[in-house]
Amino acid sequence: MSLFICKATIAVSLAICLGAIGSVFTLAAQEPEISILEVPRIEGTIEVELAAGQNQEESPEKDQDQEKDQDQEKDQDQEKDQEAVIESNQPHEDLDAVLWIQTSAEYDAIARQTFRAARAAVGDALVDSSWTASTEQLKMLQGQEDEGWLGGLPPAVVLDVDETVLDNSSYQVSLIESDGEYSRDGWKAFVEKQVSTPIPGAVAFVNACRTAGVTVIYVTNREHEVEAATRANLIKHGLMKESDPDLIFTKNEKETWTSDKETRRQELAEKYRILLLLGDDLNDLIATERHCSSEERVAAGDKYKSWFGERWFMLPNPNYGGWERSLYNHENAVSSSTKRKRKRKNMVR
Repeated sequence: MSLFICKATIAVSLAICLGAIGSVFTLAAQEPEISILEVPRIEGTIEVELAAGQNQEESPEKDQDQEKDQDQEKDQDQEKDQEAVIESNQPHEDLDAVLWIQTSAEYDAIARQTFRAARAAVGDALVDSSWTASTEQLKMLQGQEDEGWLGGLPPAVVLDVDETVLDNSSYQVSLIESDGEYSRDGWKAFVEKQVSTPIPGAVAFVNACRTAGVTVIYVTNREHEVEAATRANLIKHGLMKESDPDLIFTKNEKETWTSDKETRRQELAEKYRILLLLGDDLNDLIATERHCSSEERVAAGDKYKSWFGERWFMLPNPNYGGWERSLYNHENAVSSSTKRKRKRKNMVR
């Protein structure tokens, strides 16, 4: 009896299990089929991959252009980094020039021999009454009927001041130590201190001219507002006397007296026979076109090349001047790094 009940129970349980399994298969058969492409997440992944593949197939040139742009940007960044390293490591560009002026036997020798040669030329010029060192005076002579007009004028020599008779290298030192640049206010303050020293040979030349009865005149591009300080500095070193009349012709002293010294030389040419011109810049000797290039400056001087060492005498100035400004197109307002880049382009390799 007990065995029969146990078998019956097992049979019933088995039947129930089989029925449940059958129901599961029936439900599964009734569910609609779902495609993998219809699953949103999977579908999106496939579409993105397909789209990426299509773009790669359709625009390989676009990718190449992008790579070129990226390479160019990298090159530009590297170039900027290199320039920054150069700028940070290089010494002030006036360092060697200032040291050469202040310490070298060569600069001292060049200055002395220039003034000694100029002293000899004064003697030759005094003997020849038709002698002049002024191109402005030559033009005036062309309109003169009286050939003796020039010889009747009192003789004079015309000199620049800065880096011609006065050494301002201590001002350049202040710029080096402060890593600064020229400024009008800074320069004015320096001039008013009256600390500039005489160029080697300058005092001896001035004294020789006075002894020979030749008037010494200074035509400078120092502003008129510092003329008193300039005069005091010249007197301090024997380059002028307290009793001398006003023989300093400064920039803007008159409305027509601009940085181009031609108008001042024209005025002097009416009163003096100009025996010699001495300076450290071509503008001290001859008028040039405004903002002319270095090639144009050389060509202008070349027209009178026979006058150098005879009527015109040039002192070396490696620190500044028209030669330097011509290398960066006379654009004084551009940055120091831009000036240096433009200067490097003018180097002869």
